[in-house]
Amino acid sequence: MSIVPLKTAAGLFYVASVGLILLAVYLTRDIVRRLEPTRPPGRLPLILSLAVSAGFMLDNLVHVQVNMLTLVLCLLGIRAFIQNRDTAAAGWLVTATAVKITPVFLLVWAMIRGRLRTVGAIIGFGALCVVLPMLQRGFSQGVADLTNYYHTFLQQFATGGVVTVFRNQNLAAMVYRALVPAAARDVPYDYSYLSSYSSAAPMMYRIMTILILIAFLTYLIRRRIEARPIGALEISSVFLAGHLLSGITWKAHLVTLLFVSYAFFSLDPRRLPGWQRGGLWLAWGGIIVIGLGRDLIGSRLHHYMAGYSVFVWVMILLFTLSLAWGRSQTELRS
Repeated sequence: MSIVPLKTAAGLFYVASVGLILLAVYLTRDIVRRLEPTRPPGRLPLILSLAVSAGFMLDNLVHVQVNMLTLVLCLLGIRAFIQNRDTAAAGWLVTATAVKITPVFLLVWAMIRGRLRTVGAIIGFGALCVVLPMLQRGFSQGVADLTNYYHTFLQQFATGGVVTVFRNQNLAAMVYRALVPAAARDVPYDYSYLSSYSSAAPMMYRIMTILILIAFLTYLIRRRIEARPIGALEISSVFLAGHLLSGITWKAHLVTLLFVSYAFFSLDPRRLPGWQRGGLWLAWGGIIVIGLGRDLIGSRLHHYMAGYSVFVWVMILLFTLSLAWGRSQTELRS
């Protein structure tokens, strides 16, 4: 029996989610300032970041999703991690992953960049997230719940399923929308501008996924070996890798761009050589474009942007720049 009616619970969670936005803004600013204490960004980057991510936050609120809650849990875990509070960091990050699977990339990041006790704490909390529901529901029902979750959600992606609807903004959807013609009922919204290569879609997707994974893991492992300090761009790369490689990335999931855009808006183009300065301007332009909501650009243009995967292309650009510039981030910051 529930404590309150479903509609009441949804209303309360909606109000709480508004508060979570404020908390996410505070945590984002606090984390970047802790990582860059000598050159803290001013107010303008944070204001711009909130403005360009507002549409994703509104989408999250309208659909009463848990993405703001997940983001706050992730940010609490990241802050605890950079404060060397291993147990707290593991607790927050594992909880976020238990709520939604995408933060698993943050667990990978924490295990590579953290200490042995971090790995142990993540394993311990992960086991608790599996065991405690079984204790509450009973072993048989707990196993049935996990099995049902796999078959109703994870299995479709484990067996190569791809959600190509225009709202999905991940790597798989981008590749398949571009290469595989839409079904007859979707012809008015067919975005297969490379349909002559439709048979190559599975292979192209696998290759791109492997390249992103190799680049991501190599970057983290190398920084661990070289004992490089953690920067905001490094954390941004984790959020972006999660969105690109996730089975589903609705636009409501992109509330994490609050942190990513703040990391980029706080960089100083005057400290970059010509071609890199152009890359930063391109990144800023891309962030602003995908941050324009449907109400500003109209439903048709918004639909085309999503169908032609503009959001994914921008995330690929930001991911690439995060890896390329993460090493020298302190020098790039204003």
